[in-house]
Amino acid sequence: MAKTPLPDKMKEKPSESARTSRSVGPFVVISRQYGCHAYSLGLLLAATLGEQTGESWNVYHKDILARLATETNLAQEFIEQEMSSKHSVLVDFFRTFSTEHIPSGYEIRNRITTIIRGLAIQGQAIIIGQGASGATQDLPNGLSLRLEAPEDWRVRQVSAEEGLDAAQARQEIHEVEAQRDYLRHIYELKFPRKPAFHITYDCSAFSVSELAEHIVAMMKIQGMIRP
Repeated sequence: MAKTPLPDKMKEKPSESARTSRSVGPFVVISRQYGCHAYSLGLLLAATLGEQTGESWNVYHKDILARLATETNLAQEFIEQEMSSKHSVLVDFFRTFSTEHIPSGYEIRNRITTIIRGLAIQGQAIIIGQGASGATQDLPNGLSLRLEAPEDWRVRQVSAEEGLDAAQARQEIHEVEAQRDYLRHIYELKFPRKPAFHITYDCSAFSVSELAEHIVAMMKIQGMIRP
């Protein structure tokens, strides 16, 4: 089978993989505010689901960006920056003189959407961030979650985990959330589902293990996994 040229692959329509799939999922997508323990929850959820279903569940987060970095031969940091950055005249200038195709933020987001949909359709996937909720909103047999918490609680979490004082942790939260808000706005325009998530949790009120237990229960109720 001939390999798809990179520029063409970056322009693939996200819905194409879904049209040719006979079955979808099950899958879980997790959106989160900075400071909520999405990755820890994803790992625990994967382990719990593996024990209860007898099938292997995979957690995808930065792995998606790493996969795209390999496809494009670009640094993962560049891809992450371009994905959530506004239009840059400087980057356009360098693209003019480059002999290689440097994907735009639009192409990067489009390709990530396609990758996410493929993972969701394949099933036994827990996908964290990267616009996964919007990318999969029309797919059946999935559960979309949003993790939130009061800012002061998240400041304490970030401060403890990263060894920052409260002021530094709060500044980091504001900077990261500003980037995510811009990216979320883009995805909301493209995928205008209301409400955006099936379930929203306040992480300050529940432990990670309690969240995992509740999510598994919801998946059983929805028929995504066997009771």
